[in-house]
Amino acid sequence: MEASSTIVASIVILGGIGSLCGLMLYIASKFFATEVDPRIGELVKMLPGANCGACGFAGCARFAAGIIDGKALPDACKVVDEPTSASIFSYLGLENHPAARSVASLRCQGSNDVVGRRSEYHGIRSCRAAALFAGGDKACLQGCLGYGDCITVCPFDAIRLGDVGIIVIDRDKCTGCGTCIPECPKNVLALIPRTAQVSAACFSIERGKKVSQVCKKGCIACKRCEKVCPVDAIHVEDNRVNINYEKCDNCGQCVDACPTGSLLRV
Repeated sequence: MEASSTIVASIVILGGIGSLCGLMLYIASKFFATEVDPRIGELVKMLPGANCGACGFAGCARFAAGIIDGKALPDACKVVDEPTSASIFSYLGLENHPAARSVASLRCQGSNDVVGRRSEYHGIRSCRAAALFAGGDKACLQGCLGYGDCITVCPFDAIRLGDVGIIVIDRDKCTGCGTCIPECPKNVLALIPRTAQVSAACFSIERGKKVSQVCKKGCIACKRCEKVCPVDAIHVEDNRVNINYEKCDNCGQCVDACPTGSLLRV
């Protein structure tokens, strides 16, 4: 009888403590509650939901809150299409200023039939891992290693491994979010304007003779592209072609002048 009374008393005490804690939590939730601006939810519905982080925020919800708080510009999302961007500006009562769209570009043509291999790599199938092995197994130390780290991180399935040992970018799927850029240990991925029709497809900094020895389509820094450009948009610096897309008018004369095919029409 005494034991039963002890058990009942324990249950009552524990129940009372639980009720008291629940009441305290309820009061705290009301006291510390923060009202959420309903516009955030509406913006989240408009945003793509990719949570790629290209806007600089950890997900679309954080980005939407940043817009409302004035910490982010509405056009910072690189994924939304122009009609959606216009809808966001309209919803916020702002004048629409469409951001220039970008697309990822591979600055390399080092496929298996263009660049040989200087060693056999049998480690983890990762570009970063392969790069740690004396710079990788490709004969060109600045070329695409082709193990697909960029494929893994692309949130839009816009990159695939081609049949010849380098990646292929689907321009129709690519949103220019830039998630792939920092994943490449060779820095051969770059964002270029979607309106661009010319790209430099070699990232080697070696002299022409050495490039020719390892790659059939490498830039030999002959500067013919630089000489024929009518708008001074292309220059060869440190044996590497740089295109100023603000000046480039997509005439393509540089592509025609390149003797190795290291410049491409895209």
